[in-house]
Amino acid sequence: MRLIVSVLSVFVLATSTSSAQLSASENSAVIPADIVRKEYKIAENGNQVWVYHSSTMKGGSIPCILIAAAGTRMFHGMALGDGDVPEHLPYVKAGFAVVAYSLSGPWPDDPVTDAGVIKAISSFIQSQGGLKDAAAALQLARAKHSFLSTSSVYAVGHSSAAVVALNLAQKLPSLRGCIAYAPATDLEKHYGAKVISQLDSGVPGFRRFVEENSPFRNAEQINCPTLLFNALDDSKIPPASINAYVERLQKAGKTVKHVEVSTGDHYDSMLNEGIPLGIQWIKTQEASGSKH
Repeated sequence: MRLIVSVLSVFVLATSTSSAQLSASENSAVIPADIVRKEYKIAENGNQVWVYHSSTMKGGSIPCILIAAAGTRMFHGMALGDGDVPEHLPYVKAGFAVVAYSLSGPWPDDPVTDAGVIKAISSFIQSQGGLKDAAAALQLARAKHSFLSTSSVYAVGHSSAAVVALNLAQKLPSLRGCIAYAPATDLEKHYGAKVISQLDSGVPGFRRFVEENSPFRNAEQINCPTLLFNALDDSKIPPASINAYVERLQKAGKTVKHVEVSTGDHYDSMLNEGIPLGIQWIKTQEASGSKH
């Protein structure tokens, strides 16, 4: 019986965000001539790692933007694709290097079965919500590119990838900062009790995974300065949920900046206003010379 697939069907349809929705441009994957992208795979699991840098870079120690593939439902992984590229390029143009990586446990191809869903979720949990994927990607990137800074690494992401970035900020003390654009900050509310209960029955440990990785529940564990960004007209993430998370961070004594814009919905606000603000925030962090 396809019990898990059945209970997830409505949730999946309500939360799905395809690459076509995120970027309608036919040229979304075009890499400008002045930007280099090297593509690698993690030997152990085949996960993708894309390293971007300026073609005119002359060495040195370059701040690194660590960014996961976007478009998941936050309980499974995702491969990198053309739709991710527009989020990568602005950071390179601003003088940073980008290490983009895929997430373990991609959603199964049709026909979607309980076995396929369980395998995807289990792989994602085993990667600790992308933590192991990020660490492996950064290790490989540094082995291939000596110019990547070891002290200036920023976890960045949009939507589901923003949740991964916040997860890294909870668990990687070496991060210089974290930027989360329109994240689902309270995973327990986002999934709902029915989905959590059903998945926990099929994937033992899923409830514990949600509790350990929900940004709202674990605000006290954030280890670095954090920028939260969202739009008031976001049709996917309620602005009130981000406001509540920011308040929780502030009460915990964390260094947090929250920028909220009026329009742009879930994606365009991030691409047009969020990333330029994020780049400026990173430059301010770099100029301050302080992690906290």
